[in-house]
Amino acid sequence: MKPWYLLALVLLLGPVAAAQTAVGSEGAAAEDTDRSAQALKVYEEGKRLYDAKDYAGALERFDQVAALEPTKARWQYNRGLALRKLNRYQEARDALLQSRTLEPEYKRAEIDDKLREMGFSTSGDSSTGEPASGAGSSTASSRESAMVTVLATLVCALPALVVGGIFLLVRSIRKRRARAASLEEGPRSRGTSKPPMRSMDVSPLDKKLERVASALIPVEHALRLQEDADLRAMLNQATMAEQRARDEVEKARVGKVNPQALESLVRAAEESSTAATERARTLFGDKAFLPEGERVGCYFCARPLANASFRTQVPLKRGSDVTPVLACPPCANMAAAGQPPPVKVRTEGGGRMVHWSELGGYDPYTHRHKPYPGTRMVPAWDFTPQRSLGEVAAMAAGGALATGLAAYGVSRLLDLDGAREAAAAQAAAQAAARQASQHREERDWKDHS
Repeated sequence: MKPWYLLALVLLLGPVAAAQTAVGSEGAAAEDTDRSAQALKVYEEGKRLYDAKDYAGALERFDQVAALEPTKARWQYNRGLALRKLNRYQEARDALLQSRTLEPEYKRAEIDDKLREMGFSTSGDSSTGEPASGAGSSTASSRESAMVTVLATLVCALPALVVGGIFLLVRSIRKRRARAASLEEGPRSRGTSKPPMRSMDVSPLDKKLERVASALIPVEHALRLQEDADLRAMLNQATMAEQRARDEVEKARVGKVNPQALESLVRAAEESSTAATERARTLFGDKAFLPEGERVGCYFCARPLANASFRTQVPLKRGSDVTPVLACPPCANMAAAGQPPPVKVRTEGGGRMVHWSELGGYDPYTHRHKPYPGTRMVPAWDFTPQRSLGEVAAMAAGGALATGLAAYGVSRLLDLDGAREAAAAQAAAQAAARQASQHREERDWKDHS
């Protein structure tokens, strides 16, 4: 090809190539902006679910956010928090360490604290590889040579590029106006395609959830016969599905939930309950459904502890007194990490807190599935019983001292006074850290994580 043909080709195609590059860059930037906005919207939904203690729902949203922006440490950190609340400690550890790998200094102190609470080491691989020096030099030389060639071509094509740039500017302005009009019209058209949210009669769903609870209570008792990992996992899954459905039913009473979505949640609870019931029947036959479990519950969360292999002694120290209590594995794991689990109480007149074991008619098996009115969780160090701690511990253990009942093991001593001081110091440190990090990430101070 003759040289003047080449020059003409450069003059003609130069502005086209530049325009395509600019349009591609503009499109990529717009796509990144849309993805970030979508991720933030989904995250806010997850945060609301997390704050409402719907940790399974929150995890689902945080998973979606992490898929949208897989290189952002913040989303992996939130996944770790939700997994930790679901007692999926190994997965929580992996997510927290992944957050550290993506951004080594992001919430470093908080991640260390969470890892220690779950009994893991705070070390993790957060290194990144670097190219070899020879390869880097070769690449740099190639880039310099290419840059010289590009610059020479641009100088030759400068007049055509000016014309092409003006054309591109006009085209870009028209595109932005069209996009703005589309965004204004979009919500109206999309809104008509979604099923409307409205208040609804949830009494049929209430009855279904009552049947789910009535089916799961005997399964809780059945585990007194023998600890079975599969049955325990199925029971936990069914209980989480039931609790989530109950939460959504309450929202549906005031029109805050899509009816079709709610019915799907209730159906999932029914199916999980049926699976757990069939597993219990396969293991133990009709004997599984006789309500013969001891009235023994976790001192902290009131979870039923019919089977000795599912409970652990935790020595509590307040002042100079040491009192052993019985705990379920998740609460015992927290205690072993030096983090006091919260205690289930009901606040009565004058702000007096009453432990779950002191409430009339409270049954750990029944009220894990049928909520007892007015109960809530408070920090262990904030609960001071009117009776002695030993008496309350004995009531939670079915009337016997915790030391007199068989247990799988003994946790390390949990100092409630020290925990109170540590919590106050940690709250102060976190407040200072949030204030110091405001310049690094907008809205971080609002982040529950």
